[in-house]
Amino acid sequence: MSASHLRKLRGQIDPVLTNLAIGYKQAEFIGEQIFPVVMVDKEGIQIPKFGKGSFVEYETERAVGAASNIITLDKPKFLPIVLEEHDLSVGVDYREQAESLFDEQTKATRRVVSGIQLRQEIETATLLQDKNAYESGHYKDLSAAHKWSDYTNSDPVKDVAEAKETVRAACGVKPNVLVLGAAVAHKLAYHKVLQDMLGANERKLLTPELLKILFDVDDIIIGNAVTAPAPNKQTKDVWGNFAALIVRPKVVPSGNDEGEPSFGYTFRRKGMPVVDKYQEVGGKVEYARYTDIRKVSAVGGACGFLFDKAV
Repeated sequence: MSASHLRKLRGQIDPVLTNLAIGYKQAEFIGEQIFPVVMVDKEGIQIPKFGKGSFVEYETERAVGAASNIITLDKPKFLPIVLEEHDLSVGVDYREQAESLFDEQTKATRRVVSGIQLRQEIETATLLQDKNAYESGHYKDLSAAHKWSDYTNSDPVKDVAEAKETVRAACGVKPNVLVLGAAVAHKLAYHKVLQDMLGANERKLLTPELLKILFDVDDIIIGNAVTAPAPNKQTKDVWGNFAALIVRPKVVPSGNDEGEPSFGYTFRRKGMPVVDKYQEVGGKVEYARYTDIRKVSAVGGACGFLFDKAV
């Protein structure tokens, strides 16, 4: 089934609501800060995986009169990825729209956007906490060592430094981003080892800005989002009891090649997301529908390190 045929099956795309949806992002959602967005033309794609050809040692010295030294580029390996469509819709009765103090269509759009974004957040958190997404040896279960909530015996700075070295040795660059579950970030904010690094007279709450300095990373991202299976059910953390170090590259418009280390990306089809509207119940209920076509994928297991059961 062609993409053009699928577009015709949808209702009338609303550019105003679409712009609202694109600009709306709940503050606690961090998935796309961890896995940068790459726009792609097709739903089925082949992604070049990080290779180590750029690490090969070559003979480069040339004698007078000799031919140039010629090398052969290594062939990239590709990871097949199939994007998935996600959509939600909410109906607004024409009488509700007329009587409400609020713009019900705008409210409906925000609700479906939040629903899709929450699902993306859960998928991203699940992937980041899956030890199978990491290369062998890039995983540590802290329940079998010293959890970071053990202020007397644990040393998170040493643990992170050793993990950074493991990643550097595997992919050539140190991880530049530390991702923390909310409960882990809370415990680290009062950790004795970290407090001592500030000096005896500098006891204070350790903010993410201070933690960036102490752990020597470019960014610290804390997952605060919560979810519930139903409106009357208790909420739970989307981001669990973990910490992860990752290499996050700067995405260039021309595309990153297989020589650019990266733990993962969010692949999104060009033109997405969109909001369209369609009518049912004899035209008296108008539905606002949000559609996104995307896939979150880990493409470089050597470019990350996972700490499980951190507190």
